[in-house]
Amino acid sequence: MFLLHFIPDSVLEWAINIIILVGLTCIIISFLAGIISRTFFKWGTGLHPYKFILQIVGLVLLVAGAYFKGGYGVEEEWRAKVAALQAKVDAAAQQSQQANVQIQTKIVTKIKKIHDTRVVTQQVIKEVATKIDKECKVDADAITILNAAARGEKPVLNLTLPPLDVVPEGDNK
Repeated sequence: MFLLHFIPDSVLEWAINIIILVGLTCIIISFLAGIISRTFFKWGTGLHPYKFILQIVGLVLLVAGAYFKGGYGVEEEWRAKVAALQAKVDAAAQQSQQANVQIQTKIVTKIKKIHDTRVVTQQVIKEVATKIDKECKVDADAITILNAAARGEKPVLNLTLPPLDVVPEGDNK
């Protein structure tokens, strides 16, 4: 049956309709065989001896044509359902691509935010490291920095750093 997929659909439908029409024609001719024999064949027996054969051939062709017509209709319905589902799959794939792009953007943004927070926290810790004395007493600013880092925020401190052009005392180089 898979070989029927190589034949165009219009040719299959055309062949099925011809089978049905030939079957109907044979059955009609077999029922009218007596009338046709008397009218057109005055000297011979005409179609009357072939009446039974025409009925059988017509019935077989009509039943086969109806069977093929039904099978072809079911095949067309399944093809329509497959096409509809394929359209849904294609739409879902497109939405998935868009969602993946959005998720990727969010991930990159979060990674950048985490990296920036880490860098700022490390810089602030380096600047405040001088406030931690040798006895390992932790300054309040260091606790603020660590708490902000734990929350994933950038630490905000009011540091009063000396201006860069002023040389601190004791550095006489």
